Amino acid sequence: MKNSIIILLLVMLSACKQEVKTDTDVTLIENDTTKVTKEDISKINYIEYGIDKKAKVTLDSWEAYNTISRAINGVKQADFTFFMADEEVFNTTLNDIETTTPANINSEPIKARVLILRTKLLKFRAILSLNTSTKKDKLIAIKELFQSFSYVTLQVNKKFEKEAQNTIKPQEL
Repeated sequence: MKNSIIILLLVMLSACKQEVKTDTDVTLIENDTTKVTKEDISKINYIEYGIDKKAKVTLDSWEAYNTISRAINGVKQADFTFFMADEEVFNTTLNDIETTTPANINSEPIKARVLILRTKLLKFRAILSLNTSTKKDKLIAIKELFQSFSYVTLQVNKKFEKEAQNTIKPQEL
């Protein structure tokens, strides 16, 4: 009799453990703390510079810039497919953003901003691919990516603004 009570208790205890484990597994799936949502991204504060009318024609013809612009707009919607997709397309775009800069904006300040953008693109892709990345790491990388892209646009706008100014240089005697 004692043996049957002990066996019955063991069976009941082992059954309870399985139910609790299943509930915990479901809770963990629902509470994925590393997933970045559109709402999380919309809370990121940074200054976004739009394209000036004078720079629009040049930037519209720069295919690598437009590809990255579409990818960043995707990130704003929590769509990371550009960064997780084919590595060859990603690397080609990174190469093209540096090598196909239109001649009328190919200056040192713009090259510096493009290099920073390239670095932030690589960093963001690396953070997305790591299983150990936290939500905070991802959000910081997204903010840096947004800022670096915005600064490229700002630098291009400044270039066109500077060229539009009619500066009078003093004549030498």
